[in-house]
Amino acid sequence: MIIEAANIYRVPTGSRKAVLLELVTDDGISGFGEAGVAYGAGGEAAGQMLREMVERFVLGRDPTTISAIWHDVYDGSFWIRGGGAISYAALSAIELALWDINGKRLDAPVYELLGGRLRDALPVYANGWWVGCDSPDDYAAAAAKIVARGFDALKFYPLAQTDAETVVRHPRRRGVDPAQIPQICARVAAVRETVGGDVDLMLDFGGGLATDQLLRICRRLEPLDILFIEEAVDPGSLAALAELAGKTGIPLAAGERAYGRPGFERLLASGALSVLQPDVCNTGGLLEARLIAGLAEQRNLRIAPHNYGSTLATAVTAQFGALIPNFMLFECFPDFDREPGYLPVLERPLEAQIENASIPLPAGPGLGVAILGDSIEPFRVAQCRAGSAGSGSGILRD
Repeated sequence: MIIEAANIYRVPTGSRKAVLLELVTDDGISGFGEAGVAYGAGGEAAGQMLREMVERFVLGRDPTTISAIWHDVYDGSFWIRGGGAISYAALSAIELALWDINGKRLDAPVYELLGGRLRDALPVYANGWWVGCDSPDDYAAAAAKIVARGFDALKFYPLAQTDAETVVRHPRRRGVDPAQIPQICARVAAVRETVGGDVDLMLDFGGGLATDQLLRICRRLEPLDILFIEEAVDPGSLAALAELAGKTGIPLAAGERAYGRPGFERLLASGALSVLQPDVCNTGGLLEARLIAGLAEQRNLRIAPHNYGSTLATAVTAQFGALIPNFMLFECFPDFDREPGYLPVLERPLEAQIENASIPLPAGPGLGVAILGDSIEPFRVAQCRAGSAGSGSGILRD
């Protein structure tokens, strides 16, 4: 069995544009992976990076040699060493598609190929419930509705402003208008008062504020029992992260913009984090994410995987959550299909199967989900085959 073809898709699905890779074997098995750059800039670049990597290192190979292919991509791509989102996201998509092929080949879920599941369902926290909110009363009313639907953990962005293009706009130029700080804190206080003490609250600051304003805000929020603050500082400012951790009692979390073990080693060395948030679709794939979880476990930290891609990314994250002992909970968008421009990617998304604030572990082979081929086909941006490197259709512009 060899990998004889690859297809790359860039699929608009609500507020995201998912970069998907399909690898096809000569006996007709297709495996899918996702490159975790479905938002922000870089999706087109990730598609081109995928095409180059697949043509150079993947086509014509035996798909059972996952580690060999991973290391050939890592060693041979040059810029991936010490690299960032685009190269690691492409590498992740390749590794995930290979696992999907092998699970289907052996008629087993990927987690069974990696030691077996540790749990049958995965607790989630709801994100996206706050869309359209501005005032503290808006946030309180929206929080009451999502909790009434059975969710007992919520995340939102109290610093953010509504943005037509990106849904939310994080602080820019390292600050917010000081006059906004009371409203920022009032949003959180209103949600806490509304949902009570039994609902976990997580805040995402987007890494946009300087330390002086962060300290002012955190001091006001400390009595509100926040589970963690995500990306409190710029991901590259590890000294600032450590300083903040030493001055607030609120646990800090990060990892969405860290790549591979080197990136997470640096985060862990700061000593500032209580929760680690690798994204399986942009940190090197399942094996790399599992090694990162092991590094966190050695430091007595839990994992709350970042997950903001298509519904395929959720299925990938579920495989990861099933495998690691220090899993905490992970991110989901329960109203994913209500986003303007939403396009379905999977036949039965896990988000549509949430019960008791948990996602069921998929029992099907491979990643356990079925792609809607007719839905994504119009958004294929490249196709290549073994023995014809360079003959693909290229990456199409939007």
